[in-house]
Amino acid sequence: MRKIDALDALRKGYRITPVINKKPFLPFKTLEVDKHWVLRNWKNEYDVAVVCRGVDWFVVDFDNEEVFKKLELLVANGFVEQTKRGYHVYFSQPRESPLIQVIGIVNNVDIKASGNNYVVTHGPLPELDDLPEPSDELLDFITNTIPEKTTRKLTIKEIENIESDTFISQPLFDVIENGWGEPGTHDDTITNFIWMMFMLGASTSAIKYLTLLADSATKTSTYTQDELFEKIRKAHMKWSCKQ
Repeated sequence: MRKIDALDALRKGYRITPVINKKPFLPFKTLEVDKHWVLRNWKNEYDVAVVCRGVDWFVVDFDNEEVFKKLELLVANGFVEQTKRGYHVYFSQPRESPLIQVIGIVNNVDIKASGNNYVVTHGPLPELDDLPEPSDELLDFITNTIPEKTTRKLTIKEIENIESDTFISQPLFDVIENGWGEPGTHDDTITNFIWMMFMLGASTSAIKYLTLLADSATKTSTYTQDELFEKIRKAHMKWSCKQ
């Protein structure tokens, strides 16, 4: 995308980060790209990704046309952007109770709302303050739908056969030795790693130990021990509710 597209997204109130082939190369959680960075460094081969902050907007990400058509009425009032395979639908976050991220809320649909996630844009976005509010029907769907993920313990063979998430830059079994992977992907890698450990039947104390090992192997990690343990605590609460 052109430099002017990146500047336009900044002007409209979004945080941005450059990506190549949908992958960020800057630690966008801690490095905020501003107008001066864009003017000095932007290249035409970069695409613009808008960085979620978890408090001002979220996206319903449809992977294909078929699932979008099934749920289109729920997102009809959102800002719809067509991607190569599916659709992104943008909304403002509810002020009183901001939504949390839900990957795989139903097959081929994600709710992207994490403070450590991003969405690659495919054209001009509206002003951040002009994003529509989600309908009550959409909020009810998001808050009351149990994600379509298995809750039974998986075997090693089953986990080896799972296709890796394109957002995760590090194979999950490698994180203990090699860390969380590329900057900007840590949050989702940690979450998936913790859930995988619960699926395998690991105890909370074992997961804490393995998580600290992986974090110590990540030179670019900014997490404290308390922050990591809080992620495990929240995951354990959700896991317990599913059993």
